[in-house]
Order: sequence, then structure tokens, then C-alpha cells
Amino acid sequence: MLKKRPFSFPQDQSIRVICDTDACNEADDQYCIAHLLMTPRFEVRGLIAAHYGTAKAPDSEQRSYEEIERVVALMGLNGEVNILHGAKGCLADEHTPQESEGARFIVEEAMREDPRPLFICCIGAITNLACAYLMEPRIAGKITVIWVGGGAYPKGEFEYNLYNDLAAANVVFRSDMELWQVPKPVYITMKVSYFELMNHVFPCGKLGKYLVENTMRIAEYEAKMMEDHTTPLGSRYLTMSRAAAATSFAGELWSLGDSPVVGLMINHTLGHFHAESPCGFCQDFTYDYSVPGSREIRVYDDIDNHFIVQDLFEKLNYYFCD
Repeated sequence: MLKKRPFSFPQDQSIRVICDTDACNEADDQYCIAHLLMTPRFEVRGLIAAHYGTAKAPDSEQRSYEEIERVVALMGLNGEVNILHGAKGCLADEHTPQESEGARFIVEEAMREDPRPLFICCIGAITNLACAYLMEPRIAGKITVIWVGGGAYPKGEFEYNLYNDLAAANVVFRSDMELWQVPKPVYITMKVSYFELMNHVFPCGKLGKYLVENTMRIAEYEAKMMEDHTTPLGSRYLTMSRAAAATSFAGELWSLGDSPVVGLMINHTLGHFHAESPCGFCQDFTYDYSVPGSREIRVYDDIDNHFIVQDLFEKLNYYFCD
């Protein structure tokens, strides 16, 4: 149970939230999970473990599940948060769903009678949502999806969450779900310095200590893999100048790239957006516009990094600092 607040906040309506997270993939999901659970307006109905392919771990979904459990335990919320397993890997095609308790829960929650909005926040491969839609297409009219993924508009490019399940992304983009997309040029701007983390997060109890120590561990691991070009991300350094490569990753900062979903559910104007009409993705991860007049989605062009990061710091300080 989180510490009680001395007063309630003025709000017109609470929001139901399901977060689909590849929590053990990097170090940003953990901050997003904690932020969601500390935000009074959100009723977090479930946290679903997402896979992140097999390159880093053959059991990536299980690792995500265990990492969600770890963060929830560090927050003192054992038994209070619904944690569910998702699909073990990506879709075989765009027509066949993988059964999982996470996908079934999305369907159940979407079809449940409740006047409050239901947001599905996907901060990894979008497999579980695609499975839920294939299982029950009627959920499309009952949810709003925020996906952190996809490349820069108008062309598109390689992007890690898209790479981990291209077929699932096509299922979602070719559906009629309300979709808010936070593409790579936007989510990478969610920078936070290690000194900010040491000053504002590390002192915040066992949770804050774990978040920062885990970030430093992951940063060292990712930097080594990129230096060795052992991940798809690492190959981009082959075409960079030495100066660009040296200042493009890690160093003294990390990116809380998943946290825009929290800010946009607090207030959707914490970023500027425009409408796009892609009908999916091509095999080279570029956007597919081959079907004219496809439905429009909301694409964010920027995000209020300062508000989101500061809100995270203040909530950590309130709930977990003495």
C-alpha cells in the first residue's frame, strides 16, 4: 500500500490502464511501471509481460514477468497488482493469435461494462494487443492504444519494438483501434542524466536504489554490445564518425523512452501531434501507404520531457523518500 495523500486531486474521471511491457529488456520500463502505479488518476488494471525476441534471452517474456514482479515488490505492492503472462514470441503471421492470459485479459477488460476510458499502453513489441484484437475484433471500439514504437515519418526506419514483431504492428495499424503513436525520434528525447538519477531517484528507498543501479548495469551492457556490433542497434555505429558515435549513446545519460505514455494519459497535450494514414509496415520497416485513404492515427512530434521527468521525481520523493 502506497502512503496516503493528505488530499484528493480534482479530476473529472479516472482512467483504466493496462500496460504491456518488455520490462527486462532495458532500464526504462521499470521507471514507467513505477510512475504508472504512483499516479492517482490511473487505475492500473493489469501489467502484462511482453517478450523482446530471442537475441538477448530465449525466455524474454518470462524475464519480463519476473522483472515486473520485482518492481512491484520493491514498491511494497505485492498482491495488489494484477501481473499477467503474455505471448512467448512474435506472431507467425497476421491472422493467427497466440493464446495468453495477457491477451485474454485485454479482451475481458475491454468488453467489461465500465464508462471510464481504457488505455492500452504498449511499450515494447505490440504482440499481446495484436493477439487480443485477433481473438476479439470488437475491442477496437472500446480502447485507446498508445504505442512507443516505429520510425521517423514520413518514410520510417528500423526501430527495435517494431523489429521484435512486425506482423503484430501490421495487425494493429490495419485495425480500426484508436492509436496514438510515439515514434523513435520522439521517445529518444526523454533523456535524463545520471546525476539527476543519483540526486532524485537513488535516495528514494529500495526502489530508487534498484532503479539507478539497474540503469547503470544495463547501460554498461548495452554499450559493450554496441561497441562489439552484436545487436541490430550496434550496426549503426559503423556509418558514424568517431565524434558522433562517442556522443550518441550512454555517456552520462539514459533515455526514459517509455515514460511518454504516462505523460500523455495525464494530459494528451503534453506533446504536439499530427495525423498520419499508414496502412502498416513494409518488410524493411518503412511505412506502407499502398492503401489510399487508410484511417488516421495520432502521431506525436514532440513530448514534454521536463514535466514527465519532474513528475516522476516528485512522486518518488513523496512516496519513497523519508
